[in-house]
Amino acid sequence: MSPRTLRMRIALVWLLLAGFVAIGAEAAGPRRVLTLHSFGRDFAPYDTIASTFRTDLARRSAEPINFVDANLDLSRAPNEGEERFFVEYLRARFEQAPPDVVVTIGPPAARFYLRHRSELFPATPLVVGALDERILKQLPIGPADAAVAGKVDLPALVSNILTVLPDTETISVVIGSSELERFWKAELQREFAQFEGRVGFEWLDKLSLVQMQQRIATLPARSAVLYAYMIVDAAGIPHEQRAALETLRSTASAPIFGIYESELGKGVAGGPYSSQKKRGEHMATAALRSWGAPAPSQPRLDVIGFEPPVYDWRELERWKIDKARLPPDSEIRFRPPSIWEEHRVAVLATSAALVFQAALIVALLIQRVERRKAEREAQHFGGRILTAQEDDRRRLARELHDDVTQRLAALAIDAARAQGHAGSSAATTALDAIRLGLVKLSEDVHALSYRLHPSVLEDLGLVAALKAECGRVARQQPIRVDLDLEAITRKVPPNTAICVFRVAQEALRNVVRHAKAGSVEVSLRAHQGGIALTVHDDGQGIGSAPGDARTSLGLVSMRERVRLVGGRLEVVSRPDHGTSVIAWVPLQEGA
Repeated sequence: MSPRTLRMRIALVWLLLAGFVAIGAEAAGPRRVLTLHSFGRDFAPYDTIASTFRTDLARRSAEPINFVDANLDLSRAPNEGEERFFVEYLRARFEQAPPDVVVTIGPPAARFYLRHRSELFPATPLVVGALDERILKQLPIGPADAAVAGKVDLPALVSNILTVLPDTETISVVIGSSELERFWKAELQREFAQFEGRVGFEWLDKLSLVQMQQRIATLPARSAVLYAYMIVDAAGIPHEQRAALETLRSTASAPIFGIYESELGKGVAGGPYSSQKKRGEHMATAALRSWGAPAPSQPRLDVIGFEPPVYDWRELERWKIDKARLPPDSEIRFRPPSIWEEHRVAVLATSAALVFQAALIVALLIQRVERRKAEREAQHFGGRILTAQEDDRRRLARELHDDVTQRLAALAIDAARAQGHAGSSAATTALDAIRLGLVKLSEDVHALSYRLHPSVLEDLGLVAALKAECGRVARQQPIRVDLDLEAITRKVPPNTAICVFRVAQEALRNVVRHAKAGSVEVSLRAHQGGIALTVHDDGQGIGSAPGDARTSLGLVSMRERVRLVGGRLEVVSRPDHGTSVIAWVPLQEGA
């Protein structure tokens, strides 16, 4: 055989092998799981088992899975024609190839499939789930099959009620009237017989759901409710397990206790329960084993009992159930988180913000105290300066009045005497000029003394001093000065009097210098426990007076004087409408 022929044969073998592998891979496809539901895929309490089974199987399987659901809706016994129709449907659905595994959810689906298994998929592995051990013993499952059953400890349900509510005298049992529920009623009655004499049982299977609701709403004291099964009520109406529970719970007059895990948080107080999630997980394990290992010689049975008791904190609070009575290994769910647990981050952030704000506030308060201290010191210093200034003015005015003016007057008299003894007219003229100059100088010194400190303020009071100052301005300036001075009956303290006088004096000086006014009105009157001074002119106003400003030294001096005695100063001015200086200073009792 030539090398070329050998290479061609090897290539042909590889092509054939690749084709067979491709055909095998195409034929394998995803695993197909047929799930038969007794009452529908979303019917409680079986829905949680079915959902967990699908999720866990898909997660754990190394191969893709194609789930096929068939809902039998066996809430009532089907007739022969209906069963035959459903059998034909399943055969047609899997005409090309049978499913890899059949899973039944609930007792009715298991009974249906086992009745017709020989004409459906006799060689396909079967996983029976979502039923109780008591029912499983009645089913003819095969050696290659698997079953996951629950073991409902019925006496434990009553013991739990009597543990948390030891004063219970009556237990109303909610159960429907379907074939499955009749079976369970018989089991409940048989196993509850041991509690005779301790508690009485009221069976509600002869009532419709509406009648059950009415009955549970009017239970006597020391009663409890055991929510067993609700598939079909006495009126023949099918109900979903959790929806019926919510209906009864809304008007219940006694706490409700249940069996299944999915009922926790839906209205039952709690206790030992059958874990539907665990059953679903075990069913997924059984399905994986069914196509991954040789067929066993006998059925694989997996029985799951009750879980440790779990209670709903909200129901315990609602029915005032003492939590100290709960079994030692109990778990309490749905407890509202504490403020710390629920808002830990917010609490920490808020606390940090509060600490920061508190530190900032303390710093601001310290700064404010320091600022006020500085302001008080500045005010005190400013007051001392003004006081010292007035003292110096008073001293200088007194010296000018009592000394200088007296000496000038004496010189003027001497000049007049000398004028009478002068020998010539030239000397007489010269001495007369000297005398007149001394008189004028004496008058100027006297005016200066008055401006420095008006003695009339101390001698005759504030009103007389203001009249004198206004008269002086009217005589010296071409301005009409109108007076409206009200007699002040209360004693005016010296500091207050000098403050008001200096404000009026400065305001009149500003009118003379800047206002270009034809008239000015000065008003003084008692007002609100103090003295109100108003100086209003008809001039051009501060805004249009060149060189004037509200922050000029004169205005600053007036504001400082008024503030030092606890008063207020307001300057109102509009261009071409004049200016008003309004000052108010308080008069303290006993001042």
